[in-house]
Amino acid sequence: MFRLRYSRIVVLFFVAVFTLTAQATTINIDELSLWAGGTIGFGNTVTVGGPVASAGNISAGNGTSLSSIYTQGNLWLGNNSVVSGNVLANGYVHTGNNVLISGTSVSFGDFVLPPLDSLQQNAVGTNNIYGEKYSTKTLQPGEYRDWSFDKNVTLNLSAGEYNLKNFWMNKDGVVNIDTSLGDVVLNIAGQFDTGKSVTFTNSGSGNLFINVFGHDAWLGENTKLAAVVKVYGGDFGTDSSSDLSGSFYAAGNIWLGNNSQVVYSPVTVIPEPASLALFVMMGFFLSGRKSLKLG
Repeated sequence: MFRLRYSRIVVLFFVAVFTLTAQATTINIDELSLWAGGTIGFGNTVTVGGPVASAGNISAGNGTSLSSIYTQGNLWLGNNSVVSGNVLANGYVHTGNNVLISGTSVSFGDFVLPPLDSLQQNAVGTNNIYGEKYSTKTLQPGEYRDWSFDKNVTLNLSAGEYNLKNFWMNKDGVVNIDTSLGDVVLNIAGQFDTGKSVTFTNSGSGNLFINVFGHDAWLGENTKLAAVVKVYGGDFGTDSSSDLSGSFYAAGNIWLGNNSQVVYSPVTVIPEPASLALFVMMGFFLSGRKSLKLG
């Protein structure tokens, strides 16, 4: 009788182990700093502070500093690179000299890339916006055609949704994003491009969302951007020394130039007025209960 029970326990144990190992490794897309439906490439001395995942190969130049890496393809890590997390590739894992991986490294794994959510492209307007050198433009939410701003232009945007065809900001431009009354959403049906040293400055507790449909998004050298960027049907890339914060997704490929950095910043949701009122009421209720107990 004892041997029969023992045999059953052993069988159940191996069944459980086989079930766990047979399951594909999946992750939540909201936990990723970078997601690519194609490949991901990093120049030299690039720093990424959150997990990255791709359907294609991932290649990192010398001196890169990365978090956990997941790919359905192969992985190449350049000399003197550091990975402060795990590595999982469905193909080969190639490393250069003096590469440090603090977690586990698995080749020929079974990683399944989480899907990118679908989003309907909104209609655009017919009003073109042009900003001359050293000018200031303040735009309200609505439908537009093309936005084109020369160098040293300041653009002010407030909470709401902006639907437009193309976005171009020349060098040394500043985009002030006021999210004190809610999120700012840019839906761009065409190209999204910036020149050198363009700075997006966020104020308020909301988020900047940039959705690009069917085209590429490219940021010039030394661009500073904090946003959730989703490029549907195109690539996302930066020149050198770009300073990014948030999450960046591209149905195509992703490229970060030399000396660029990405700080992973989870999205925080601003409660709607009704929800906010409910939270306030709950606070008063809990405070009242505490007072009664103390009394």
